[in-house]
Amino acid sequence: MNLIEPASALKNKLLKKYRLKKYTKKAHGIRKNIIERTGREVVTKKVKKEIKEYSSEMFGTPSFWPWLAVYTEIKGRFIHGWLPNDYFQITLLDDWNIKRFSELSDMKTFYHMYFDVFTVKPIAVRVSDIYYDENWNIISRDKLIDSLRASAEEIVMKKDGGFGGKDIRFLQTKNLNISELENDKENLVIQPVVQQHPVLSEPHSDSLNTLRITTFLEADGTVTFKFVFLRFGAGGNRLDNANAGGRLCFLNLDGKPVTGILDSTGLNIDHENHNLANSLKSLIVPSVKEAVENCIQHHSLFPYVRYIAWDVCIDQNSTPKMIEWNAIRPGMWFAEPHIGPIWDLKPIINKT
Repeated sequence: MNLIEPASALKNKLLKKYRLKKYTKKAHGIRKNIIERTGREVVTKKVKKEIKEYSSEMFGTPSFWPWLAVYTEIKGRFIHGWLPNDYFQITLLDDWNIKRFSELSDMKTFYHMYFDVFTVKPIAVRVSDIYYDENWNIISRDKLIDSLRASAEEIVMKKDGGFGGKDIRFLQTKNLNISELENDKENLVIQPVVQQHPVLSEPHSDSLNTLRITTFLEADGTVTFKFVFLRFGAGGNRLDNANAGGRLCFLNLDGKPVTGILDSTGLNIDHENHNLANSLKSLIVPSVKEAVENCIQHHSLFPYVRYIAWDVCIDQNSTPKMIEWNAIRPGMWFAEPHIGPIWDLKPIINKT
């Protein structure tokens, strides 16, 4: 009798149950926060009953209702066709993006090798405590600082495995010392700070503001675009991540905003900055279609994962440049209440 396989299956079942519980708890917390901030509760007993019936019909259980309730509180009404975030993350994404392939997206030191001219080229990478240039020629430590100074006045350092703006450092090269780079021996990439297009600086000039673009590998092998939003920093922060206090607004392919300013809970906060909210109405982000086309093209060259979130900047020459791609934590729930439903549910549910 093979006891290993049943034990493994039990472990996976328990882990899935634990993760579902965590996602449910998160949904309840977000919904509570939304209700407290808006002063209204959209999900009445009647609406909750409708949501649970929909969840049972579409996903086989009413237990996915909490995330649908979050969407409803944000939208102001319930819409059939929404995909619950917990079902997406645990039932679908675990199947679509197999771990051993999706983890490659955490290897920032490897981006330029696979995605070539679509990426921001590194000045140097550190792998196994050895420094290399973009062509994997070794750079000796005594020449590294001179190489960095010759390439850029300011650099950004990113560690492999970092996400959500974590483990990112900005350094001026003029008085840079090698010791500032060697607090640890983790793999990292060193890039010049991108000079972004002036239009991208308008929402917040202190941060590199990026497009979050998502693409999906369909069952027939084609890659489709799901949504794009503009992320921008706030309060002088160098980072545009929502976890770092950043804001966002969804765009259409012409680069025009289709929502107001949204915060990390998905709520519209135009009232907090009327000037910015008004300026966004006339904002047209350049090269959005080109950026989306690049993401679709490069996803088709990496069919090992089916759903990817790309972070793309637009440089001063209007050229899209990939900052990061994410196959481990490529979220989607913000899109559902604002521009969704974004999925054709029947084929993806039938595939699981």
